[in-house]
This record gives sequence, structure tokens and C-alpha cells, in this order.
Amino acid sequence: MTADLLRSGALAGRLVGLAVLTVLTALVLANGLAMPAGAMLSFMHLIDLVFHEAGHVIFGFFGRFIAVLGGSLNQVLIPVVCTAVFLRRKEFGSAAVTLFWTGQSLVDVAIYVADGRAMALPLLADGVTHDWNFILGHLGLLHAAESLGRLTFGLGALAMLAALGLLGWDAWTRVLSSETRNRA
Repeated sequence: MTADLLRSGALAGRLVGLAVLTVLTALVLANGLAMPAGAMLSFMHLIDLVFHEAGHVIFGFFGRFIAVLGGSLNQVLIPVVCTAVFLRRKEFGSAAVTLFWTGQSLVDVAIYVADGRAMALPLLADGVTHDWNFILGHLGLLHAAESLGRLTFGLGALAMLAALGLLGWDAWTRVLSSETRNRA
């Protein structure tokens, strides 16, 4: 690590980001398939909830099944699109953050999927449809709710770990490119 690289803040910012995303990933994974506990996880859940509820409205034009699925779909699709845009622009640090968000959103959906049969989670209001009870019931997969929730959780965990890898790789390549420039 060279002094000018540290002064520029490029590496330092990525290392701080890597530390923050590592802590957040540990918090999300340690929480498992339970409702988010603690201020940070609850805050992230509320952000996901905004996109989730918007998805019901956006996809509501395509019939009841797609409208119900649209909540979870939109919740995950928004960070996926952001990640794709950042990757296309080769903004890997930003892509890592939105890839983490994708994984965290998948974990948030996984909690809801796993609850599809039990329907124990609190919903926004009494009498509203439990999305994943409806979806899995229509598909004849209600018996597999817990397994599908664990599978979705695993996909979310992989996405968050990939985000850590991407951010670490981005920091490392900046160190290597700085050393190459300094030798020239």
C-alpha cells in the first residue's frame, strides 16, 4: 500500500465499506429465518418493505397472481437492476453494495417464504393476503414452504458473500494498479 493511494482514499473507503458489509452480512446471517431483530436489520427490512409494497401496485396490472408475486419480485429486482447498471459501468464498489442489498432482500423474502404455511409473521394489516401462502398454495407447494425459504435464504447468503468478494477484489485490484503505476 502506497502513501498516495491511502491519501486518495480509494483503498481506505473500500476497506471501510468491506468492514461495514462484513458486519451487516454477519448480522443478517445470524438472524436466520426470523423477523429482523435490532435497529439496523429492522431499518433494512423497512427499506425492502417500501419496494415490496410498490411491487404489488406495479405488477397489479397483470392479474392477481402476478400482483401478489410482484411484491417479492420487485423487492429483489430493484437491487438486481442497480447491480447490473453498476457492473456495466465498471463501478465495482457500488455494485458490491447493491449486490449485498440483493442478498439481504432475498433473505428478507426467504423469511416470508418460509412462513407461507405457518402464517405466523405479522402482516401490515389484519385480513390482508399472506403473499407466500397464496403463491405456494396456487402452485401446490405449500408443504415445501420451509424448504423453499431455506433455499431462498441460501441464495441471499451467497449473494452477500459474493458482494464481499467483489468489494475485496476491487480493493485488491486498486492496490495492484497503484503499485504498477508507481513502478513505471
